Amino acid sequence: MIATALKRRIPKRIAQLIVLAALLVFMARANVHAGIGTLSTSVYITAVVTQTSSGGGGGGTTGTLPTAVNFSGMAYPGSKVVILQDGAIAVTVYADNNANFSASITNLSQGSYNFALYTEDQNGLHSVSFSFPVFVTTGTTVNIQDIVLAPTINVDKLQVKRGDTETIFGFAVPSSTVTISVHSTIEQTVSALASKTGVYLYHLDTTPLDYGGHNAQAHSVLGNKISAETNPVSFIVSTETQNNTGGCGTLIGDLNCDGKVNLVDFSIMAYWYKKGTTPPVIVDLNHDGKINLVDFSILAYHWTG
Repeated sequence: MIATALKRRIPKRIAQLIVLAALLVFMARANVHAGIGTLSTSVYITAVVTQTSSGGGGGGTTGTLPTAVNFSGMAYPGSKVVILQDGAIAVTVYADNNANFSASITNLSQGSYNFALYTEDQNGLHSVSFSFPVFVTTGTTVNIQDIVLAPTINVDKLQVKRGDTETIFGFAVPSSTVTISVHSTIEQTVSALASKTGVYLYHLDTTPLDYGGHNAQAHSVLGNKISAETNPVSFIVSTETQNNTGGCGTLIGDLNCDGKVNLVDFSIMAYWYKKGTTPPVIVDLNHDGKINLVDFSILAYHWTG
């Protein structure tokens, strides 16, 4: 879709990179089909086919249950849950005060569909999408249950003086344990408990961290249910502190700090592609010291246009 929109405005080779990057993002999602068992540790999917039987003699009737997909699980208390069908918003519901949500998509024709779910916290941050394909048979009800949507994650400082604390925070399923991984030379793993309202935070001591760029990711665990991992949030350990005031740095891939991820950001990243020199931290989205398809895939995932 991105390549189609941009094919007249960017070189063919770069457009192919965007397509491949988008495919990498999609292929990383779970590959699930109705009725084939479990999906990781957090979601299971079943398909139950029920048909009415004809009555005796000539007076019987036949009928078929509607073809439908039912979704249920947990988000954050009062958060908006969006369900997409083949890339378009199909249903929007709100989680209750206990963070539970449920929704249905009915009257589907037999065929293959791609569904995705995400939620939005009180600060307007989206969780990562939980995406999967499903093949639906006529008269079949597919129940996708025990979904635990991923947390959101943010930091209070874009740049933190080494030795000061970097506060990592967000929303998660209430009372879940949020495991935070800080990717550095020596990876650190810490945890925080989400409150009954879904808020969690952790004050990270930056003393052990090297100078330079770092990122943090998180997932939540509730009993035997585990959410997906968040996208990474980046920060820099330096000799001075710069607070996160809301513009640049809050949207991954916003390389020019205008609140959008679009062609301008793409052109900045393309400039550094295979440049042979170490790219700026803000451009190197996965902080591996180079610009490659992984960085383009992250940019494509957060594309706003």
